[in-house]
Amino acid sequence: MTNQVKYDRNKDRQGLFKEDFFKTSYSENLQLLQEWIEESKSDSTIPSDALPQQLYLTMLTEYTAGFPIEEIKKRMNQIVYYCKQCLDIHRQYGQEEDIMFIWGPEEWAGEEQPNIIGLCLLFERMDWLETIKDSLNPYNDDEMYYDPSFRALMNMALPTKFDPSAKFAKGGHNFRKPLLQAIMAESKEESLKYLNAYLSGWYEGNRKIGNLLIDTHLNQDPEYGGYIGYWSFESAAVAYLKDLDDTSLRQYLYYPKDMVDWAREQKQYDLNLKDSK
Repeated sequence: MTNQVKYDRNKDRQGLFKEDFFKTSYSENLQLLQEWIEESKSDSTIPSDALPQQLYLTMLTEYTAGFPIEEIKKRMNQIVYYCKQCLDIHRQYGQEEDIMFIWGPEEWAGEEQPNIIGLCLLFERMDWLETIKDSLNPYNDDEMYYDPSFRALMNMALPTKFDPSAKFAKGGHNFRKPLLQAIMAESKEESLKYLNAYLSGWYEGNRKIGNLLIDTHLNQDPEYGGYIGYWSFESAAVAYLKDLDDTSLRQYLYYPKDMVDWAREQKQYDLNLKDSK
């Protein structure tokens, strides 16, 4: 299967993949994914709560390697489908003592949660965001998912209860404070200032909270997995929704500029289509 996987360095969005590593790890991930999907079909009473996260890792790998954004959109649709399936099964068959964390508990929060929210916003799929919101907090517990920046991010498009003065989780999670400030800022200039501050500290901030993806590009060993790319889709979503001139943000390797370009092009296309009718 490795021979069937293609890699084009010219399309690599970060230029950090080693070709052999990408081909081997990606083909193995696809095989594992297929096995998990088949397993999920074999018992419709047990939620495959690890499947959405595995799909997320695969999607990030594909985005980093330069796959077309339409393919990323299809993968996102798949993620949302299995999130909804997990929620439906858990509601129907779950016991009170069962614990289901599709995206992990708050104290484990790395880049997955804000990224998955950010992608829903960039694709402008509020139906996806509704499902993702439920999957982040499957118990509808206001005290459970308390990162104010995540909630503020969702609130940009979907009414979400949050306290902008709430404290961030211990262990360095307050590196996201500039993200919250960028969302809450009243002017574009302020938002841009805070987004620059957030992105300048994004990589080291993720290191401080123990994000295991950090520095994985330095040791790309297929046997142990690792590098899939470093991305801050939440920053892109804020820049897109606030219609910011993101020129200064494009200096950061992990700012997904072509995702913003794609979202803006889609919006303009839809406007042109509407005007032509």
